[in-house]
Parts: sequence; C-alpha cells; structure tokens
Amino acid sequence: MILRRPQPYARAVVPDHKQIRLGTLRRIIADAGLSVEEFMHLLGR
Repeated sequence: MILRRPQPYARAVVPDHKQIRLGTLRRIIADAGLSVEEFMHLLGR
C-alpha cells in the first residue's frame, strides 16, 4: 500500500502483511518524516 499525506508532503510504502519486520517499520516511520518517539506518541504509548 502507498500512504500519502499532502501537507507536509510524505509518502510511505507499507507492505500489506499482518506482521512486518522491525527494520521495515523503522524505514516506514522515517519515510513518514517521524522519529520513533513521535510515532509511539501518536500510537498513544
């Protein structure tokens, strides 16, 4: 799946699997322009 947001522009390609590898998740987070800490905050953790 390709996820996009217009402002600020970001695009992330996310595999459509039930589980993804940790390195893949880190790359997706980075592609979205987030830090791991920001991502965890958005998850509410």
